[in-house]
Amino acid sequence: MKRNSRVSIELPSKRMVKILLNALLPETRKPVTSRSKVLIEGFGKRLVIEVEAKDLAAFRATLNSYLRWVALIVDTYKTTERLEKNQGKNT
Repeated sequence: MKRNSRVSIELPSKRMVKILLNALLPETRKPVTSRSKVLIEGFGKRLVIEVEAKDLAAFRATLNSYLRWVALIVDTYKTTERLEKNQGKNT
């Protein structure tokens, strides 16, 4: 049974959406499995991820992977910003 979902994530800036699109779009072009496919789009400060899978296991694995990648990229970006701000104060 096919499964699908559309997840919309509000982000702090358009720049963050662009960073995420640049990082994640290559993953959508060469999927690891033929059991699922993903479409990613940006609309202003909103990132939209659409997942379609042939079965529940593929759906869960795909959606979880993309959501974890988003969280990792956002956390890395915020940490980098914080370090750059702190480094600027020390110079």
